Amino acid sequence: MKILRLSQDSVRMILSLSLVGLLSATTVSAQNAQSVRGETLSLQVVPADKAAADSNKGHHVHILPARLAGANRHSALLNSVDSTDRFTALSGRKTLVSQAPLVASVPGVPPPGYYPADLSNPANGPVVITGRSNPVYVNCTASCWGDPETFLDHLDDSNFMHIVDQYVGSTANDRYKEGTASSISFPVFAPLTDNDILQLAHAAAKAHGTGYGHIYHIFLPKGVDVCFTGTTICYSPDNLPTFVFCAYHGSVDFTDIGHVLFSVEPFQDVAGCSITQPSPNGSLIDSTSSTLAHETIETITDPDGTAWIALNSLGVIFEEIGDLCLSPSGIEATSILDGKAYEIQSMYSNKFHACANVP
Repeated sequence: MKILRLSQDSVRMILSLSLVGLLSATTVSAQNAQSVRGETLSLQVVPADKAAADSNKGHHVHILPARLAGANRHSALLNSVDSTDRFTALSGRKTLVSQAPLVASVPGVPPPGYYPADLSNPANGPVVITGRSNPVYVNCTASCWGDPETFLDHLDDSNFMHIVDQYVGSTANDRYKEGTASSISFPVFAPLTDNDILQLAHAAAKAHGTGYGHIYHIFLPKGVDVCFTGTTICYSPDNLPTFVFCAYHGSVDFTDIGHVLFSVEPFQDVAGCSITQPSPNGSLIDSTSSTLAHETIETITDPDGTAWIALNSLGVIFEEIGDLCLSPSGIEATSILDGKAYEIQSMYSNKFHACANVP
């Protein structure tokens, strides 16, 4: 493993970079839209959505690396000796991409006794205390990814979700309900770009609401790749040299409708992203569910890249609550969510100083 040595000035610079384009999001508010469980609203991407994506004021994402030996995780962008490249601006200096190492060896607890993997929020960045998850199904029905809405319902009603209580400062039940799902037909002639994703996010948020009270989960069908503009940083299981990530979450400030939180879930039942079999619900459902839990909970605890991340050890620096507990083998623990068994990854708990599936 390459060890990065950061000065205090470098750490301050990294933290300040993650605030670029997000200053308008300091007030945590939401425009609440009426949501109906089980309803799927048909939406269209129109020229106004493209214009909004082109003129966004700031865009931050955090990627989930592919766990595949043949995948390219050695790009200069992601593994530069200069660790500030973990927050390198792309697409006209607007997209901030952060990535944590896939596997890190956590040393024993050194003097004065802090746990190096524990998460910190030194900038007191905003978190999602309560909100709705709104699935956005692109070019396919919900069944193409298993049953994401049922999983989100079980996740919200489970003890597993209360792992985030320690980070968001609330113990209330049913804080993260399912919102209205959307179905969008979108032309795909080549790998989608981050700009395409922003168009989809804008179309959904315009219909259902903006702010920290909504998370839009954008599901891409089998065979659709997505890359960051001007890079070879892609979800591309059909092209290993550019296959870097499985999914990501992010936030964006649109000039017209404001702050939007979203995640991107390409098809997860592929080598490098899938759950190792056997699993309780099969590869499609559990692979989708594990990644969806990862991105949902990371969005809750670090929506803008300014909240809960690991900063105490270079071995795990910048990792989020899900990164710290991702199994490189694809074998995860079975958790019972509201009476239903799923094989999904654990999440990091400062309370236990370890990965956990209970609060």
